[in-house]
Amino acid sequence: MPMTRFLKRVSSLRKDTSGTVAVETVIIFPCLLFCLFAMMNIFDAYRAKSTTEKAAFAVSDMLSRETSAVNSDYIDGIHAVLEEMSTVRSGHSLTVSHVYWSIVSNDYELAWSHSDNNGAGISGAEFENMKDRLPILVDGEGLLIVETSASYAPPILAQWNGTREAGSLKLEETANPLNMDIDTFVFTRPRFTQRLAWSNG
Repeated sequence: MPMTRFLKRVSSLRKDTSGTVAVETVIIFPCLLFCLFAMMNIFDAYRAKSTTEKAAFAVSDMLSRETSAVNSDYIDGIHAVLEEMSTVRSGHSLTVSHVYWSIVSNDYELAWSHSDNNGAGISGAEFENMKDRLPILVDGEGLLIVETSASYAPPILAQWNGTREAGSLKLEETANPLNMDIDTFVFTRPRFTQRLAWSNG
């Protein structure tokens, strides 16, 4: 019967140990190559996230040691330090905010907030949403908050944006699933002064 012959052939094929290394290599090599690329991307993503977080802590520590007023040039300077320390290849955005606990309002108050390149910092609505993430402060105590954001692209297929084109016609446009955003939120208490002043000069 056809089924019996088919089962015999499958059984004989399963028991057959003849073959060449070249055939096995052709079958296994793409899988090994895929695993290698996957491990490279995973390692690079963890390294990018780790270095970005460490850079944010370093910037926050620099600010916590300041005793004189800071300005937009200072923010741009620590932004340059952040980009030197992080391994993320795209540009970072940096926002520094100074909050304190008000005895009058019995709540967090925003002293000042600024971003790199003379950015305006966080808005009032963003500050309200931030309050749930802040630690408990004593009356009049200040807190420096450093927020960074960067777009990570893996070293392999970094330029792929999911768009396929046929001439001038775009067939499909989707986000690269290998890309991700790396955001940090770090807060530090000023070490040598109760509050860090902002200078417009």
